[in-house]
Amino acid sequence: MLAKQLSTMHGISPRPFEWSDMDDLVWNDSLSVGDQTLDGHHKRLFSLCSELERGISLDTAAAVIPGVLKELQHYISYHFSEEESLMEKINFPFLDDHRDSHRVIAQCVDDMSANISINSDYLAAGDLAEFLRGWLLHHIEIEDFAYRRFL
Repeated sequence: MLAKQLSTMHGISPRPFEWSDMDDLVWNDSLSVGDQTLDGHHKRLFSLCSELERGISLDTAAAVIPGVLKELQHYISYHFSEEESLMEKINFPFLDDHRDSHRVIAQCVDDMSANISINSDYLAAGDLAEFLRGWLLHHIEIEDFAYRRFL
């Protein structure tokens, strides 16, 4: 699977994910990082993942997926920038590591999105959805929770 290859290549260990968990990706208060703005960003990322998954399951995937991918790439970049700015303001001691993680994730999403766009490969879109689910939960629960105590 492309998601596993990119995860291994970029040294990412997303949370294990099963396609049977598809209905379970819902943001809730247990995922709060303690900042309403960033929680709102995370909610939007959850929503974009759900839109991607719906696009995959619909007969209209070719019309839906490209727009969702474009917005997802834009929103990831925007969110990472905002999150890093906050971490700078609070003097988060692991900012450089977090920034590196953001760079790797953005590159993985860009690589997978390019593969989908170039090849109109909507099976690869499933790989991307799987990767995003595992990454999003891992990133919030492990990496983002690390800065919660500094807020």
